[in-house]
Amino acid sequence: MKAQERQSRRIPRIRITVLELFLLLTAVAFAAINPTPGQLTISAVQLAVVGIAMTVTNLRKEPAPPEVFLEEEHFDGGGTIPVKSGALSKMWGNQPVVFSVSPQFRMLVLSPTPEALEFSLSYGLGRLFGPWILKREDVVEIQHVRTWLAPYQGVRAIPAVGRPWTFVTREPATVLACLEELGYPKATDAFSLF
Repeated sequence: MKAQERQSRRIPRIRITVLELFLLLTAVAFAAINPTPGQLTISAVQLAVVGIAMTVTNLRKEPAPPEVFLEEEHFDGGGTIPVKSGALSKMWGNQPVVFSVSPQFRMLVLSPTPEALEFSLSYGLGRLFGPWILKREDVVEIQHVRTWLAPYQGVRAIPAVGRPWTFVTREPATVLACLEELGYPKATDAFSLF
């Protein structure tokens, strides 16, 4: 009961997308540079649109994670995965190579199991590339990466050796609850601008 009371008293975090921030800054900047009645009207309309968009963004709630997960759960989104490829890393001067997918396309599929985190591509591209597998015993830490400007949040798996694996989605609580139920470490909080 006390936990619910604490959650209700907590101040909600204001979310703003990159586009909303850009429109907000341009409205203020153009009104300051050219304070004519026409420009002030345009900036006022632009601020009203940004206000409505921010209200919709902040009132949109993430669905509660289900109580019980099925054995084969799949999540789609985007993310960044380190790629082990000798030919590619030689082309980039022996620098580590990462495979990155935007969450807007929902092309990266995360299929967690008690044994491993499996990342694959959707839309039939999984037949050509991947899957990429991070074994459970290699995962040292799970992080919930909260973003300040983007509407997506990430779930980062920190392996014992190598670069972190990141999965980005609009529903991180569901992914984190599934990983916790499968026996992965409880997520810690991390922050990112984008």
